[in-house]
Amino acid sequence: MLKQRIIDEFNLKKQADELGLSVWQTPSFLFIVMGFIITIAIICVYIVSKNYDSPEIVVISESIVVMTLFTIGSFIIRTVEEVAKANKMKTEFVSIASHQLKTPISEMKWEIELLLSKFSAGLSDRQTEIVEEIAHSGEKMGRLVNDLLDVARIDQGNLPLTKDKINLQELIEESIELQKALAVSMNVEIKKSFQSGEFNIIGDKRRISVVLDNLISNAIKYTNKEGKVEIILENKGDEIEICIRDNGVGIPKDEQERIAEKFFRSNNSIKNKTDGTGLGLYIAKNIVEQSGGSFWFKSIENVGSEFYFSLPVVTN
Repeated sequence: MLKQRIIDEFNLKKQADELGLSVWQTPSFLFIVMGFIITIAIICVYIVSKNYDSPEIVVISESIVVMTLFTIGSFIIRTVEEVAKANKMKTEFVSIASHQLKTPISEMKWEIELLLSKFSAGLSDRQTEIVEEIAHSGEKMGRLVNDLLDVARIDQGNLPLTKDKINLQELIEESIELQKALAVSMNVEIKKSFQSGEFNIIGDKRRISVVLDNLISNAIKYTNKEGKVEIILENKGDEIEICIRDNGVGIPKDEQERIAEKFFRSNNSIKNKTDGTGLGLYIAKNIVEQSGGSFWFKSIENVGSEFYFSLPVVTN
């Protein structure tokens, strides 16, 4: 793990591609150059101070070194600032674009609902099927827009969280009910294992529902037919722990570090032809952590996965 991290730190081409910069503009390259120049500068000052007794020459050489380091340091800072500004502009653009998209998508949804509820008698079976497919695509677009808005808020450190008293057992029951149709279509059994007692927390009910929906739907999608998904709820004293376990395809070991990154999708998602944006786990992890909890997982390829999150219990 540490070895791979060090290799990634010095993979300048990969960093340049991720940041959209030239290799020589990447922070790692600039820091390497600066370290090299500092080393050369120290050697030069040592040689000058050893071979020249004149204090003026030593002062001049040191001044040249300081000016060189100051110039390089300023260039590095400007480069990092440009990357930060570009990232901020990207986040703001995503936020504005997502807000603008919400209105036409909502209007489309209302029009389709009106068509199906009031005028469906005039449609043939094939026309009704097409309208329902359009409605399904509209729902997917709506979820994507909401995910992009949440990601923009997370990146800006501005994800709004309310403080509601939540019964986690009831919330899990609601999420299971929402995912039943998907489970039936995939021929996957959902099982519950709840420890006896009360499971109350303070948090944002809508956001915690998003976490549960993402984890349960993922578990179903990545479980083979006639598989099993189990939701386990336990009281651990000062926190409540939720585990969503499946006996599905699992996550390849070399992809596990990136599994909660934005827009990252495992190769298993391609093999199993599952849809998604690669934002669900990123959003879930941030919601849990910003709610004062912890998020982690265990997975073995072709054996299954266990996704955990814990949240503090109500103290009063």
